Amino acid sequence: MRRTTLWVLLLVILISGVVKFLLFPAQTTKASPQEVIGMCVSSVPKEWGQFKGGSEQTGLAFEDSQGTLRFVTSFPCNGVTPPIALEVRRK
Repeated sequence: MRRTTLWVLLLVILISGVVKFLLFPAQTTKASPQEVIGMCVSSVPKEWGQFKGGSEQTGLAFEDSQGTLRFVTSFPCNGVTPPIALEVRRK
């Protein structure tokens, strides 16, 4: 009797689990495109050349093909070319 009750109990649990997954499947949600709020993207012209380095005091440095160094300390987020804080030209 005890063994029969155990089998019936296991069968009821198994059937209720199958019914639950058939009648109430897991809800899937479609991922929406990721929207980033508050992210700042800035860019510099290619004519400024290669990035050479940066520090907190001098900002970021770029060197073009003629050897001109441009130092930028602040970058606007609106797509405008950043203002040059210092430009060193080779003679």
